[in-house]
Amino acid sequence: MMSEAKLSGQVAVITGASRGIGRDVALTFAREGASLVLVCLRDQKALTAVQQEVEAYGARVIALIGDVSEVVFCESVYSASKEAFGVADILVNCAGTITRAPFEEMSLEDWHRVIDVNLHGAFYMCRQFIPDMRAQKHGKVINMTSQMAHMPHPSASPSYEVSKAGLTALTRHLAYQYAPYNICVNAIAPGSIDTDMPKSMTETARERLRNGVPMKRLGEPEEVGECALFLASDMSNYVTGTTLHVNGGSLMK
Repeated sequence: MMSEAKLSGQVAVITGASRGIGRDVALTFAREGASLVLVCLRDQKALTAVQQEVEAYGARVIALIGDVSEVVFCESVYSASKEAFGVADILVNCAGTITRAPFEEMSLEDWHRVIDVNLHGAFYMCRQFIPDMRAQKHGKVINMTSQMAHMPHPSASPSYEVSKAGLTALTRHLAYQYAPYNICVNAIAPGSIDTDMPKSMTETARERLRNGVPMKRLGEPEEVGECALFLASDMSNYVTGTTLHVNGGSLMK
């Protein structure tokens, strides 16, 4: 006998949904019965492909192109989502960008752009969707942070680490503020996950990356998707304000 889908009847909004972790979160949620609002910055072809994949599960879906660092776009995502499906139950802030210039060489534009997307974008989306969750006294917010929010990395610019650390703090603040309204706000901090960037590395570089992980392998995006499912579903109704580390043991807290 098949068990009931874990997100049946739920509405989930997912930013950064066209590739990598965001794509696998969308596929996992679609498999479990959610209606989806998929958001990405500019890659219409990739977003359409994900839309078709989730529709193959029978999921209702709308797909939107735009920049979450712009308040007006986030307002439009909220309006389109509510018009299509009603009040959203789940918000996954997965949109992100990174730069790799050293501290003294990075431009001010790069500093601001990374923080605008990774931190401000999540803040804007939360401002749009949490009030409805508060009114219905139910909601799940999942912020995709990073292992680099908790430890520096030589190949990342400080703006990335700062943006993800800020998002971690925002997660805790919102979790505390909205706990009385039955809204769970949590973060996932992935480590070395086999997304586009690791796949583009030389085999020597990939081996070096794998050797830095106690489990001696890279994580798969779908493994992060399954963790997001736990935090989005009733399985985690007593979990809020926490960060779930998905890193094969490379950071143990």
